[in-house]
Amino acid sequence: MKNGEKVFVIGIDGATFDIIGPWLEQGKLPHLKSLIDNGCSGILESSVPPISPVAWPSFFTGVNPGKHGIFDFIEKSKTDQSIRFMNRTNCKAQPIWGYLNQAGYTTTIINIPGTYPPDKIDGFMISGLDTPSTDSEFTHPSEFKNELKAAVGNYIIDLEHNPVLMNNPRKYLEHMVDMVGMREKTAHYLMTKYPVDFFMVVFTATDRVQHSFWRYQDKEHPGYSPGLEDAIYTVYKRVDDAIGRLLDNLDESASVVVMSDHGMYGVYKSVDVNRWLLENGFLVLKKESPVLKIKDFYKRAKRKYLKKAEKILFDHYIDWSKTRAYFLGSWGNIFINVKGKEPYGIVNPGKEYESIREEIIRKLSPLTDPENGKPVIKTILKKEDIFTGDYFDKAPDLVIMWNEKYNSIKTLYEKLRSGGRHGVIQPYKQLCGDHAPNGIFVYKSPHVKKGMTNMKAKIIDLLPTILYTMDVAVPNSIDGRILNEIFTEEFLSKKSAKFDNNMYMFETEEASVYSDEDSQKIAERLTDLGYFD
Repeated sequence: MKNGEKVFVIGIDGATFDIIGPWLEQGKLPHLKSLIDNGCSGILESSVPPISPVAWPSFFTGVNPGKHGIFDFIEKSKTDQSIRFMNRTNCKAQPIWGYLNQAGYTTTIINIPGTYPPDKIDGFMISGLDTPSTDSEFTHPSEFKNELKAAVGNYIIDLEHNPVLMNNPRKYLEHMVDMVGMREKTAHYLMTKYPVDFFMVVFTATDRVQHSFWRYQDKEHPGYSPGLEDAIYTVYKRVDDAIGRLLDNLDESASVVVMSDHGMYGVYKSVDVNRWLLENGFLVLKKESPVLKIKDFYKRAKRKYLKKAEKILFDHYIDWSKTRAYFLGSWGNIFINVKGKEPYGIVNPGKEYESIREEIIRKLSPLTDPENGKPVIKTILKKEDIFTGDYFDKAPDLVIMWNEKYNSIKTLYEKLRSGGRHGVIQPYKQLCGDHAPNGIFVYKSPHVKKGMTNMKAKIIDLLPTILYTMDVAVPNSIDGRILNEIFTEEFLSKKSAKFDNNMYMFETEEASVYSDEDSQKIAERLTDLGYFD
């Protein structure tokens, strides 16, 4: 450890002032309220798209997805049409713990999504959502896994595939609360036994409970059901209690940052984008194409044929000789089938490409809910308006941003041939809550102005701000900025920002870190969490 600044970061996945604001005013989240009162706080704008596999890497690298290379949970191979899940090796930008370790600071990282396999850092790392199971090598040092089990018991990575829990909301809620307790216990153990300069822990149960229990507290929701109105608060209160106890381990001189990767809103209906593309002639299926959901592919495929099954997903379903555009992923990403970029591309770059994008925007943007006439889509963004960097070519060509109460159907091809029971706009699926672009941040430090509550920042701004606080040079290559406005004039005058012109990349090959069994576990978890239907 160095004798310099200490920073403690608390991630509250999916936290939004829309939900916690009234509880803060009522004193129901006292520890979070104390941090806000003694620091500054505001809205934290998420990544585009505002989903965890994109937002968390954007936070810990300080760059847009065009520079770190991750645009969703999954991506399609540009050579053989197979689908693969993203992991730490796919993120190509230097993370905050890399900069801090280079500067001589020690770090501990717990449960940040997108950190499997864990980096070999100067300190400790326990990977998050993308970890297949506790049988995996999910800790650094690797031998710490045994010590962790001895110290805290059976560690919980995330909500696992468990039909009994999934069909029993109260038991499911109890499991979420238990997960918070396990995270707190783990953080407390590492904080007290192995003190470091930079410590971060992420609580993901807040995201999970809002995804699954929003309809219980929203009386206007079409799936409203009384009896579990306090489910979301129960989890937030448990996180607040954990924050209070963990803060007891810190010296008053330490800086405390609370942040979320995105916000949340209620989902009333879901949009089948691929069906819209099909009905409007942009996507064409082969005759007699079967349709399977993503989890079913992994379930039905024998292990030795799994990779082949992944490839069949696209090769055998879509008539690529006639398809101009397709939707893929868990948010709103549309890809154009461009020659020279896609294996079976038919769209010419340049004028034809631009014409198709404009046609999709023109026809899809006005989409309205037939029941109430309300617009479903807030805007459709072109890739060049969002992304820059070495991985720009991997980016979706268009990104849909949804209006509140709507999201996308997250199956790969939801019974497109049969027409299904519903049209393009359908009743909400598993998720009754989904991601909003605005999360939260709180920055409590001896160096910040107290009581400022209307701050605005981007998720990529936290990395350079933390580096500045810890007197570490900020790379000029990152996209975020130092939030100078939160600091006192005295602190700003004493500490000049340092900048580094070097380009730091995360040096690793994109390893096939997931076995067939691992891919099955990841598919089941993401499906159970509602990220795929």
